Parts: sequence; C-alpha cells; structure tokens
Amino acid sequence: MGRAFAWTFATVVLARAQVSSTISLNNGVQLEIAAHFGQPTGEETLKVEMARASGNSFYRMFRDQNNLMVFAYELAVNLSPGGDSLSATARPAENEFAARFPNADAGKPVPSLSSDQEMGPLGSGQSAEIGLFEIPGMGLKVSESIRVRMRQDVASGALNFTGLRVSIGGGPLSPAPAGSVAGRYAMFYIPGRGGFFFATEDPGRGGFVKAGNIDRSEMRFTLDNENYVCSAGAPILASDASGDLWVYHDPNYKPEGNWTHMPDTTQDQFFMAAADSLNWWLP
Repeated sequence: MGRAFAWTFATVVLARAQVSSTISLNNGVQLEIAAHFGQPTGEETLKVEMARASGNSFYRMFRDQNNLMVFAYELAVNLSPGGDSLSATARPAENEFAARFPNADAGKPVPSLSSDQEMGPLGSGQSAEIGLFEIPGMGLKVSESIRVRMRQDVASGALNFTGLRVSIGGGPLSPAPAGSVAGRYAMFYIPGRGGFFFATEDPGRGGFVKAGNIDRSEMRFTLDNENYVCSAGAPILASDASGDLWVYHDPNYKPEGNWTHMPDTTQDQFFMAAADSLNWWLP
C-alpha cells in the first residue's frame, strides 16, 4: 500500500466511484485499467490521467480539484510468448517522470509507489488489483485493477475496424490484417508509413484534420495528396451508416512493446487498435 495523505480542501465536489480506460488490439488483447476510489465523502475529487511513458508502459496520474498531482506511477505490460496471458508491473514514477511533468505538485515531488509491484501472468477474464494511496477523512482509498481479455469479441465503440483492408492510390496492402477492434478512437499502423489515428468528430487536439468520410463498411480519406480506401468486414460506425472522419498521421509512429505484436513474432507488420482515449498512443 502506498503512503497516506492528510489534506483538507474547501471545494466540495464528489469523486466518482470508478473510472476506467480500455484498449483493444487486433492480436486479440483487450486491457482495462479501472481506478477505484473507495467511499468518497464528497469533500474531495480526483481526476485520473494517462500518458505514454515507453513502448510498453504508461503513466497513471491522479490530480485533485486544484489540478495538483497527488499521486502517479508507471504501469508496464507484456504479452506472454504464446499470446495467452499478460503480465503487468506497477513501478514508481521517478526521474524521467519528474522531468516530463515539472511542477505537477507545485514544485514538490509527486508521491508514488515505494517499489515495483508485479501482477500476473493474467489469463483471459482474470484481473489483479494494486493498492495506491489513501486520503484520510475523505473516504478515499484509491486502488486500480487490471483486467485482461484474450481473443475477445469486438466491443462496442464509435469506430469498429473488422478485418480492415487498406488501399493507397488503388494499390492494396498485403496481407490483410486479422482481428477486430472497436472504441471511441481507432488507429492503424502501416510499416514504412507510420501511424494513422481516427475520430468521428474533432478531438480538440493538434494535428487532426477533417480528411474524409465513412460510408457503411468503407472509409475514405486523403492525406498529402494520397487517397486511402479502407474496406471492413462489418459496418465501421456503431450508430450511423455514414459520417465524417477526422485523421491524424504520425509518419514516425511505430507500435512498441511486445504486447502490441501478434504472438510468436516480432515482425514489423500492419497493426490495429482502438481505445476510449488517444493517450494510449499519443503524448
């Protein structure tokens, strides 16, 4: 268990009992990270943020209503060689974190874990929980759970990529990718061309442009004078037959960490993913 904190705030707001983030990959992995707050009294609120740390790890950060960071840690995940389980390690947020997020706690070091904590291996449907910190008198006893599903049925989401085939200037990519992903945001990676990130409305962050449209199981967009046509094995939109498409292209992006690869291979290949937050992929 992490260290305890004893602060009093004048603002009266309520922390939600649980906040979760989910990502699905076309190698069959679905990972959900859920924050649990205990029984808040209503005198304190916490906001959970996530940011990329390295190829296979993320920072999980907790801010109060004054936007001060009260706790942070790094979560690393790895896929087993056979692709049937996932392991996770919760690590202290240390020097690299402090350099990236200076003054996150008004110049004080952001509290974190005191040592590494291992979770797993976790098979499909299994979960593990890690205790983080408490705020006495506020009813806040914060922990996070890691839940894994393998080779899952496609989940619900604004965007659904099922067996997506991509053509560029009339020339198809080969081979066609396996698997399905679904979420509020989706992406795919093309070797030699980088990452392409998609939303059905303006995400409100730099780099995204309204570049195309979706019509049932087909998605078309134009970037840098090249025409992309993406054909799926199922309707791409969850709620409507057609809609606008916002796209961000990062030519230097490459999926890192073995949990993003197909099992038993490190070959650079087409990759798809979907999530409820762009912070799974973008800084």
